[in-house]
Amino acid sequence: VYKRQYLGYVAGAARKLGDMWDSDQVSFIDVTLACGKLYRIIRGLRHVIAPGIVEDRDEHPAMFALVPGETHTLGIEIATDTFRREGWDVDMMVGLDHDALINEADRRSYRAIVLVANSDSMLEPLTRLVLALRISHPLAHVVVAGNIIAHRPDISDLVGADAIIKEIKTAVSTLRGVLEEPVK
Repeated sequence: VYKRQYLGYVAGAARKLGDMWDSDQVSFIDVTLACGKLYRIIRGLRHVIAPGIVEDRDEHPAMFALVPGETHTLGIEIATDTFRREGWDVDMMVGLDHDALINEADRRSYRAIVLVANSDSMLEPLTRLVLALRISHPLAHVVVAGNIIAHRPDISDLVGADAIIKEIKTAVSTLRGVLEEPVK
């Protein structure tokens, strides 16, 4: 129960912070300081979560990656922790450029590749990355997550992804459902 509560509180705080940022109620410095505190909370609780991360891993790995140029990492960290607690073998890729992401993806045979983007400005690098992954990993399910979905509900069709993950609460069940479907 404690583990799930932290997720709800931290995710709620991040959402509120994003709303305040969008409506110009807080400055860049305020957002940066607040995000730093949220990261400290997540990292401080990892010792509680760690036993569940290393036991009973899925045999099929997943890669969660920020789209090149994306700077908002809190959501992907929360998602990675959530999936690992549920037994998934997740590799998280943050801060890599396009070519580095493709090279990292080539190291394992991923069943699912979740690409996280938060704004319309990520549309071009997201589309480019989906296309490259379709060529290099034709058997992987490519899924889009992040706030870009709120701006572009049709993002899956726009970039050629297999599915989207709309919210963290249903993310695990959504991805499990996607893996049961044939690759597009």
